[in-house]
Amino acid sequence: MNSVNVLVIGGSDIKVHDFSEMGPIFKDFLEDAGFVVTLTEDLVFFLPQNIKKFQAVVCYTTGRELTPEQEQGLLNAIIGSPWGETGEPKTFIGVHGATCSFQNSQAYLRMLGARFLTHPPLGEKYNFKVIKPDHPTMYGISDFSLKDELYLMEIYPPIETLVTCDFKDFPRPIVWVKAYGLGKIFYTALGHGEEQIRDKTFQKMIINALNWT
Repeated sequence: MNSVNVLVIGGSDIKVHDFSEMGPIFKDFLEDAGFVVTLTEDLVFFLPQNIKKFQAVVCYTTGRELTPEQEQGLLNAIIGSPWGETGEPKTFIGVHGATCSFQNSQAYLRMLGARFLTHPPLGEKYNFKVIKPDHPTMYGISDFSLKDELYLMEIYPPIETLVTCDFKDFPRPIVWVKAYGLGKIFYTALGHGEEQIRDKTFQKMIINALNWT
């Protein structure tokens, strides 16, 4: 059994990305990979006494707001200050709507590396290019195609882009990593719904990101 305890947190206040359907899919494929998984929509898990036991957070939220205490608990947990209350530094894995979550917190958005702007209508299969195949989170992943919402975002550098998608003459960042304090950030704009979350390439990226933890 993998010793990594993973908090998978979801929930939406705008009636998209239904966590009651998506959460169990995350739980199944992550437990099959050997991780210890806790599913929740309760943001109280971001408070220091609750987030302390986890090594990684997978965030599948959309919308919502953080209280100052929740914001500080989450950020401090990733930073991992040795004198802090949240234990070892965490890896934060943002999925899809994570960039349009917690808009009341600029600190959260800058930690993640982007803010959602818009996307073309869902319905087209896009081609995704792996530009950093040697990164640990890209192990076993090559260029792929997937039907998904193509998130177009305002980027807050520095980020290390791993996967891009060409759209209207520009390569758009789709997957990236970055450091935050002593912790690590991984974000993928993929993962709109059941079809995407069941995709084996998507699942492998999330598993790789957790192994990177």
